[in-house]
Amino acid sequence: MPHILKVIAWDDPRCTDPLEAAAVEWEARTSRKIEISRRPLTAFNDQPLRELSPACDVMIIDFPHVSQAMQEEAIIPIEEIVDDEITRSISANAIGPAQASFLVDGVNSAFCSDAACHVAAHRPATLSGYCVSAPETWDEVMSLAESFPGSVALALYPTDAIVSLMSIAAGKGAVPDGGKRFFSDPDAAKHSIDLLVRLARVVEDYCWQYTPQALFKAAQTTPEIAYIPLTFGYARCTRPEEGGWRFTAPPAGCGSTLGGAGMAVSSQSNLTEFAAEFVSWYCGEEGQVLAGKAWGQPSGLSAWHNPEIDEMTSGFYSGTRETQTNAWVRPHTNWWPTVQEKVGELLVRLMLANERTEKILSEIEALYQALRSKL
Repeated sequence: MPHILKVIAWDDPRCTDPLEAAAVEWEARTSRKIEISRRPLTAFNDQPLRELSPACDVMIIDFPHVSQAMQEEAIIPIEEIVDDEITRSISANAIGPAQASFLVDGVNSAFCSDAACHVAAHRPATLSGYCVSAPETWDEVMSLAESFPGSVALALYPTDAIVSLMSIAAGKGAVPDGGKRFFSDPDAAKHSIDLLVRLARVVEDYCWQYTPQALFKAAQTTPEIAYIPLTFGYARCTRPEEGGWRFTAPPAGCGSTLGGAGMAVSSQSNLTEFAAEFVSWYCGEEGQVLAGKAWGQPSGLSAWHNPEIDEMTSGFYSGTRETQTNAWVRPHTNWWPTVQEKVGELLVRLMLANERTEKILSEIEALYQALRSKL
């Protein structure tokens, strides 16, 4: 019996549906089977890859974890097990910084397979019921929220609250760069915190519990939600049965934080050659188009420029392409995931306690300095 390639995905149809379609196609081509297992999205965001390495051949990963994974030798740098021509081709096909986000000290650690960044989302039918159009500025966002309570929502789970703050800061030129301070520009950081605090005050309390994924799910039974100013995009949510959402750039003056995912080969795999072949195909032009047509969210330009995929997603790709191309990449250091997690938890505690902007900023900076001295 041939060996079965074990792939660990995160537990969401956006990730698993295209992988299952790819597994069927791959077996038809090669007669080799692929087994897909799942882990929760929270684990995808937070779990060290060294814990996954013994259990799989290929893992779907979040790029902020790759520096630590490389240091701990949890993965094999993908460029070491594929031809240079393949690496160049996948890099050239990647939208914006999708592949560059997996570069660690100039080495391609994994191949990008899924693209996401902070965008805005709205439901046209719900906005029409309010007799308004989708906001384009922060003042219009606030006006919508105040005029129609519950119409604006924002995921404020700690990991997502801090990412939203970073996206806002990116639009003000104050993104964290991994340097001596968390925010490079204190004044711009204060303005960013002020805006996030204002947003948190006009959305409903349930937002504190939600990730973007959970918020879209909750919106299916919360019909008054019409607009989300910052969220990672979900092409699947353009489908009528999942809300009929439309995705565009965030409000004017806001930046966007890069999300998405990649495929890495486990350092403990006994099927390295097989794994490299599958990853190269899935992350290549053909595999990415297949992923797009299977309601994934591919990172390849071959899918982003495919008119059939754009039409089936009601313009998701054309509506967010520029934002995705210019998204900001978080620092590539092995300590960043821990810093982001802890700062996010602190940010939410301080916001819930209605602390002043100056205190929020000073405590974030103090925690950052304390964490940096230990990590």
